[in-house]
Amino acid sequence: MTSSVSLGGVPILNETDLALTDALQLNPRVSWTALSEVLELSPVTLARRWQALVRARTAWTCITLEGPSFRGAIIEVACKPGTAVDVAAAFSALPHVATVGITVGEYDLFALVVSPTVDAISAVLLDGLPITPDVTRVSSHVYTGMLGGGRWRHGVLNRAQCEQVRSDLGPPPKELRPLSVDDRALYVALGRDGRRSYTEVAQDLGTSPQVVKRRLDRLQRRGEVAFRCDVARPLAGWHAMAMLWLTAPDAEVGGIGRAIGEWRETRFCAPVVGRTNLCVIVSLRSVEQLEEIVLRLAAEYPQVTIAERRLVLRQVKVHGRLVDEHGRSTEVIPVDPWGMLAGRA
Repeated sequence: MTSSVSLGGVPILNETDLALTDALQLNPRVSWTALSEVLELSPVTLARRWQALVRARTAWTCITLEGPSFRGAIIEVACKPGTAVDVAAAFSALPHVATVGITVGEYDLFALVVSPTVDAISAVLLDGLPITPDVTRVSSHVYTGMLGGGRWRHGVLNRAQCEQVRSDLGPPPKELRPLSVDDRALYVALGRDGRRSYTEVAQDLGTSPQVVKRRLDRLQRRGEVAFRCDVARPLAGWHAMAMLWLTAPDAEVGGIGRAIGEWRETRFCAPVVGRTNLCVIVSLRSVEQLEEIVLRLAAEYPQVTIAERRLVLRQVKVHGRLVDEHGRSTEVIPVDPWGMLAGRA
């Protein structure tokens, strides 16, 4: 089924697209055979529909770093008038910068940096950002893990369908260890396409599909990596974004952050070190919905203060994908949390 409704001449995602991508947001590597029973469409139809979305650049999958190996920083940048687009492009070109958006207010853009260690974050902040003469001010906020939002969903599937789609990787190993060189190579190999087969990845890495599967399963059980499915958000009905800087009681930051991280609108939620202690980025159906979010925060968490609220005019990069004004992928710059360290070796 092809949608007849469009946004600026670009077809929006229809019900089939939303159901398919919702399932892949829940389990990005689920087989078409397993998914056919849930969506009541043949594996061939599902595979063809997914490839159509990929070719149209409206949906894609990738891998993300999580757990104890995940560190990051939120960079806010003020620019000379008329230079925000160029400065955003310079930040977006860096593999250790996962996401970039142009904002309104005191700062003109934000960038999310990812890294495996605090030392690596320090290297980025001190010597790994494109600070050109067009940049007038920079503010940075370090965080040591996300509390939610990284793997959001449309919420189209019902509970029974979700249970059918979810993967069960078994219990995590008893002992955790740092990511190895081989683990890092596996991560980078899946940066462009999270659904690449074990055989394809094995050919890149010079090993066997069985070794790739075993290593990837272990990383997922440990909570070190996860997969995500992204879509062109405006074509899925999310036409605006906002960034909120919150101050919560120190003893409640984790609990409040995890709860907000479960909200359907939340795309990023992390505790930060600075004059505020929680940063939240939300997708919105419309600019007007921001007021609903603010009122919900006040009603559910009266102890939380909103220090700043900032509209995101446009996303430039979404976890390794440069995107156009409709949210479609235009170029892939796979996220490489170790890229900065390699450059300094």
